[in-house]
Amino acid sequence: MGKKKMVLYGAAALFAVSGVVALPSGNITGGIGCIVIAAVCFLLAHKPAKEAAGQQAAPRTAGTPAAGSRIAETIRTKVVGVTFQNDDGESRQDILSRMTGDEEIEIEKTTYNGEPAAYVKWGNKILGYLSAELAKDLAAKYPNARYTAEILEISGGVQTFGCNIELDIIVEEQQRSQRTAGETIVYIDRSSKKYHSKPNCSGMKNPKGIPLSQAKKKYTACKKCCK
Repeated sequence: MGKKKMVLYGAAALFAVSGVVALPSGNITGGIGCIVIAAVCFLLAHKPAKEAAGQQAAPRTAGTPAAGSRIAETIRTKVVGVTFQNDDGESRQDILSRMTGDEEIEIEKTTYNGEPAAYVKWGNKILGYLSAELAKDLAAKYPNARYTAEILEISGGVQTFGCNIELDIIVEEQQRSQRTAGETIVYIDRSSKKYHSKPNCSGMKNPKGIPLSQAKKKYTACKKCCK
């Protein structure tokens, strides 16, 4: 249950009790008013998280791909590692406890122990990660994709907070025209002057796939993966 729902349910309970207490004492107007407010709070808390006053939430814009791109896949998943602390000592649970669920988040590709990984970040604060299995699967299926995401719910709140997100995998359509039949694709990033046969080699960040013939003009082969 999200923080908003907990607050609304709590307010509903308090106003309901106040109304029940006020009626026997003769305060009819106050008692009825409290009961009405309690009912409104309960109804608001009971509505789906993405609805408000009977209207659907506004269409998403954060994940809308630019021209020449498309959403290859949309995945709903939970953020893992939310109970850990960040390198600066700040608790991720404390960060989540201050969030409403309306914040803008981003997904930052990285590597961990030589394997693909991805941070889930709110500004410069790390909330957690995509699961190792999901990050590895996406890197294999969409090595050149970028990820966008939005929060579906900040869950929990009694002992442990969690975060559920909707993740869009965005691929560049224009890359298809760059690939000729039978052309070998290799991977590069901005921080290196080498090309790689594997997108997760040497801790590359945001690797980009290009034809081997093009890579040879500006880059040298990685001795680890291009044997």
